[in-house]
Amino acid sequence: MTPLNPAMPAPAPHTRTAITTLTTFLARWRRAATVLLLGAGTALASAPAIAQGMCPGELLCRQVPGFTATVTEFRVSPNTQGNRPVNLAVRFTNRGSKPLVLGYVDGTATAYDDRGNAYKLQNSRKLTGIGRIERNRFDPKFTLAPGESADARMELNFFVNRNVIVGTAFDLELSVREIDPLPGQQYRLGREHALSWPGLRHGSGGQAPALAAPAVAGTAPVPADTGAPAAARPPAAAVGDACGGAPYCMVNGPVLARVVGMAPAAPKGNNQEVTVRIAFQNLGDVPMILNYKQGTGIMLDEKGERYIVDSRYRESVQGMPVSTRERASSQFTLAAGESRTAAFIFRRYVGRVPPGTVFAPQLAVEQYQLLPSNQLQLVREYALGFGEVPGGGALGGAAADLQQLGNAINALGELFKKRD
Repeated sequence: MTPLNPAMPAPAPHTRTAITTLTTFLARWRRAATVLLLGAGTALASAPAIAQGMCPGELLCRQVPGFTATVTEFRVSPNTQGNRPVNLAVRFTNRGSKPLVLGYVDGTATAYDDRGNAYKLQNSRKLTGIGRIERNRFDPKFTLAPGESADARMELNFFVNRNVIVGTAFDLELSVREIDPLPGQQYRLGREHALSWPGLRHGSGGQAPALAAPAVAGTAPVPADTGAPAAARPPAAAVGDACGGAPYCMVNGPVLARVVGMAPAAPKGNNQEVTVRIAFQNLGDVPMILNYKQGTGIMLDEKGERYIVDSRYRESVQGMPVSTRERASSQFTLAAGESRTAAFIFRRYVGRVPPGTVFAPQLAVEQYQLLPSNQLQLVREYALGFGEVPGGGALGGAAADLQQLGNAINALGELFKKRD
C-alpha cells in the first residue's frame, strides 16, 4: 500500500462537506445498529419463555408439544424464621389425540425468591397427584386421556436462619418427562420438558382449561399402543363446571371433592386440632374405590402455621380408609353419581402463635379397582386443594342449598323490579 503523502494538498470544501456527511451517516448508522443489537439481545434473553410457549390469554400457562401446564395456585407462608413452605398446584392438560403419561423428574422443582433463596421439594410425600421419575425407576400413574386435565401439587421449603432476608417474588422451575407405553404393559422414558414460571407471588394463579373425566372412570387407562385404533378408544368426557359454582369445591378427573365443614378446636395443652369434612362424589359411570393416601394431608393457616393429618393417631381420618405402600381397602366405594363424606383432623404444635381463622387444606386420594383375584390395583392418584376456607361450622349441605335458593329468589326479585 502506498503511504500517505504529507505534502498532499487539503481537500476542497465540497469534498470536506461530503466527508462530514458520510461521517454523520456512519455515526447514525452505528447508533441504529446498537439499538437493533440491544433489542436483539433482549429478544434472545426472553427466547426460552417464547420457545416454551405461553398459552393465549394466560401468562401462567406453558404450552409444549402435546400438553399445557398451568400454575393454578401459589401460596407462600409469611414465616420469616424457621421453615417457610411454598405450596403450589400445576394443572396439566393433554392436547394430543392419544393418552399421555407424565412423571415429575426428581430433584428439579425449585423456587428462587428475589433474595436468591432456593426452596426445594424435600420429601416425596409432599408431591401428590403425579409420580416421580428417579434414576432407575419411575411411576406411570399420572395418565391423561385425550382432552383430560389433572393436578399435581407440591410443597417446597426453605429454612430461614436468623440473619437471612427472604423475598416476595419467585421464579419457579421444574421438569416433567413423558413416559411412553409399550406392548405388554411396559413403559419407557420419552421426551423431557423443562418448565419455568417467573415472577410468582403469594396468591398467584392462572385459569387452566376445565377438567375432564375419563370416559371409564373405574378402570385403568388404555395404553396408547395396544393395537386399537385411536378413533376406537373412548375420549375423555368433559364434566364442565360440575361444582356448579359452589365454594371450596374442585374436580380432578372423575372425583368431585368439596369442603362442607371446617371446625377449629380450642388448643389443648400444646396442640390444636382442626376437623375438615370433605364430601366426595363419583362423576363417572362405574363404581369407584377411594383411599386417603397416608402422609399427604397438609394445611396452612393465614399466619403461616402448618397443620398435618398425623398418621400416629387412628382417628385422624374418619369415614375413609388410609392407604399405604402395603395396604389399601375397598370400604369406601362410590357408585356412579354417589357422594359420601369423610372427616380429616389436622393438627399442629401451638407454641406461642395464636390459632388461625382461615385455612388452606390439601390432600391426596388414591383410586383403586378390584381385580378378579379379589386384590386391589392402584389406578390413579388425585391431588386435591380447596383454597382458603374460613373456619367455623358447616360450609355446605342444607345451609348452602338455602343460600343458593335465597340468591335465586333475590335475582328473580331484581328481574321483576326491572320489568316494572
